[in-house]
Amino acid sequence: MKLKPLFKWTGGKNKMKAKYGDTFFPDSKYDTFIDCFYGAGAVSHWILEKKPDTKFIINDHNSEMVKLYKTLRDYPDEFIDASLKLQEGHLSINTIEDRKAFYNYHKLRHCQEYENLTDIEEAAALYYMLRVNFNGWWKIYNYSNGRYATPPGTMTEKKPFMDVQNLKNTSKFFKEQCTILSGDFENVRPYVTDTSYVYFDPPYRDSTTNYTDDGFNENDQIRLCNFFKECTQKGALSALSNKEIGDGFFETHLGEYNLHKMDVKYSAGRGDTINKVQEILVTNFKNIPNTLF
Repeated sequence: MKLKPLFKWTGGKNKMKAKYGDTFFPDSKYDTFIDCFYGAGAVSHWILEKKPDTKFIINDHNSEMVKLYKTLRDYPDEFIDASLKLQEGHLSINTIEDRKAFYNYHKLRHCQEYENLTDIEEAAALYYMLRVNFNGWWKIYNYSNGRYATPPGTMTEKKPFMDVQNLKNTSKFFKEQCTILSGDFENVRPYVTDTSYVYFDPPYRDSTTNYTDDGFNENDQIRLCNFFKECTQKGALSALSNKEIGDGFFETHLGEYNLHKMDVKYSAGRGDTINKVQEILVTNFKNIPNTLF
């Protein structure tokens, strides 16, 4: 089963698949993949494609997204029906400004009236907005009660933009192969064994975007490095992605492991600006080169 991310996601790793290549996939055996910052799920999908029988532990600190995952898992038909109604409403509107108004109406309900929504209404509205928002960002503001409040995107969609088959496949994946957790990355500790592969993709160290109302600060980054070491001591395979900002952080905290640095280009803002940055992939294993894709 091949899955696609459910929605746009800033920091999603699909663009890194070719860059990581053999470096990311251990030669050693494992039966469980632990994705500590699941997001839109791109990396777990790589593992599923390569090792279809793998068990998954997926965790995210963003409780709204985890609620979406669980709702899709438990009520796929109802979730899909509610989402398609929102898509139909969106596409029936002819002007960009009116589409923005439609989007912002659902955003304000999601931020301020969520207690009056059913779980299915809440999850479907969030899914709709994540499909058409600006650049896959997750933004919160003072008025949003710590909840999703990203501005609308271009609002120029001409064709249906929800992939029903992918929603059904993802629901089946969640139900049959995943244990879904919500909260801090250390929640996965009971599942870490010498037959697991643990992956960390936290917010970048220089990120100014909060995906939760309490953010992810430098102390959390250090705590994450220490947990990486703890997983290694338990015999788990481990990998960590982040942005390299040139201050020696990873040499200081994870210098005994394999530090793979690679140049990446990102689009930025609303124009055609391209930012050249360096990403780092830390692994506690080395591979014999082979062709995986």
